[in-house]
Formats: sequence, C-alpha cells, structure tokens
Amino acid sequence: MKKISLFLIVVCSTFFQIFAQEDNAKIEALKIAFITKRLQLNAEEAKKFWPVYNQYEAEKKQVRQSTIGDIKEMKGDGDFTNTEAEQAISKYIEFKAKDLDLTKKYVSEFRKILPATKIAKLVTAEEHFKKMLTKQAQQGGPKQGGGNGPKPWKNGQ
Repeated sequence: MKKISLFLIVVCSTFFQIFAQEDNAKIEALKIAFITKRLQLNAEEAKKFWPVYNQYEAEKKQVRQSTIGDIKEMKGDGDFTNTEAEQAISKYIEFKAKDLDLTKKYVSEFRKILPATKIAKLVTAEEHFKKMLTKQAQQGGPKQGGGNGPKPWKNGQ
C-alpha cells in the first residue's frame, strides 16, 4: 500500500511539474511576442537581442533567488527580531544594488544592438507585461475552452 501511495505521489507531482512548465513556456512565448511587438524589432534586431535579453533574465533570476531566498530563510512568518529585521533590510538593499548593476550592464549591451528609443520602450514593455499578467491572474487566468482568454495586448499596444 505504501508503494502505491508513493507511486501516486510521484506521478501527480510529475504531472503538476509538466503543467507548470507548459504554463511557463506559454507565458514566455507571450512575453517574447509582446516585447517584440512593443519594440517593433526587425528580424536582425530580434536575432541579436533575444540571446542577450535571455541571459539578462537568467542573471536577474539568479540574483533574485539568492538574495530574496536569504531573506525568506531568515523568518518565513515575517516576525523578525530587530537584528533579523536589520539583516533583512541589508539583504534587500544588496538585492536592489545587484539588480541595478545588472540593469546598467545590460543596458550597455542592449545599446550595441538597439537604438535608445527601443531600449526605453523595453522598460515600459516589461512593466506593462507584468501588470497584464497580474491582472489576468486576479481575474482567474485565461478562460478555458476555445482560447477566449485575455489577449496579450489590446488597441495596438
């Protein structure tokens, strides 16, 4: 009986991971289309831009996971002692500094590929995409059946 239960747990866990990966892949595809359209990237720009952007995203994720993970490990319930709160504040400032350094580094890289106007649009496109995802999540995600869910952009945005 224990073997069957363990087997079911492993199978269910695997299915949930697959579905989560599919959702992440869908979100990533929407993000690529959204940013490409917002920046009006031509084929040559897109070919050079996306590998650099993907590297940027990977480094941002690594910084976020390492720094924010440290804060969460300190006290998951948010009940900090004064010393723990000071450490959490320091970690947060460290995260923001690393994030800013990363942004500066990659803006420099993007300038080798794109004009300043498109780099400026990138910042607003990323923020708009995050807001769109948040709004969609608050509304219960995409509607089931026939793909009638919210579109990634409206009114030519």
